[in-house]
Amino acid sequence: MSVTLSEFTITYGALTAVDAVTAEFPPGSTGLLGPNGAGKSSLIKGLLGLVPTAAGTASVLGRDVAAEPKAVLQSIGYMPEDDCLIPGLTGIGMVQYAGELCGMHRIDAMQRAHEVLFLVGLEEARYRTVETYSSGMKQRIKLAQALVHDPRLLFLDEPTSGMDPKGRQEMLDLIQNIAGRGEMSIVLATHILVDVERTCDRVVIMNRGKALKEGTVADLRGTWSGVYTVRVEGPQETFEEDLRRRGCTVEPNGKHLLDVTLPPGEGTPLILEAVQASGVQLRRLVTSVQTLEDVFMKLIGEDARADL
Repeated sequence: MSVTLSEFTITYGALTAVDAVTAEFPPGSTGLLGPNGAGKSSLIKGLLGLVPTAAGTASVLGRDVAAEPKAVLQSIGYMPEDDCLIPGLTGIGMVQYAGELCGMHRIDAMQRAHEVLFLVGLEEARYRTVETYSSGMKQRIKLAQALVHDPRLLFLDEPTSGMDPKGRQEMLDLIQNIAGRGEMSIVLATHILVDVERTCDRVVIMNRGKALKEGTVADLRGTWSGVYTVRVEGPQETFEEDLRRRGCTVEPNGKHLLDVTLPPGEGTPLILEAVQASGVQLRRLVTSVQTLEDVFMKLIGEDARADL
């Protein structure tokens, strides 16, 4: 596994930012998906040793984060969400310096810096000072400094933040290209679902510091196989009671909508029979989960209802 977490917990005083997360990130590309404040950045910083761990264990590429922090850092690359650039350094100087911090010889770091700046599309701007870069260029150079030492695992924290649509697409193309080579694994932390759908094989969904679900997109959609969103007009309570008598589970899903989970082996004819028997008019009948966004919104909604 690229990353293994067991009851991994990070606190800031009375605030629990990462709440006993147990999850696995296999080789390949994994999206760490959640709304702002879900604990994604704190989890990554805990793995990097930038913030202390309150409880639990974590290993990165088979090495214990607490016992072998230097070995862990030498094998990973990190692109932070916030700017971490040194004013006065040129692009080439910034990336070379990052390579030297990772233990590379100065000459090797310089050569590799030229290579990765070409890879991320900054070859023409490499001799400009980093404070003159646009937001999109700053994102690219952060990616370059994360790649300079050829890490086996790459952490990307909101890599498309502050980029215009064209820049976002180019950044996602870069990430896809890196992942497609199969030479390093990627953990992409973001709140943007389409970024995960485009670049990642697997997803770990977080909210309020907890890992709600993990798996491939197809697996997550399959969690709600046999679940339909229904809207009817008429005696809705009678309709709900009829569905429950037929073995269905019925939950509200926003205004006037119901999520109906069918018994194993049953299909939509069961819902149509309940419609006819209860005298309601069917206005909507669709599968409840169709996209990763549907999965995400359902999980977040269930997590919120758990506190009620």
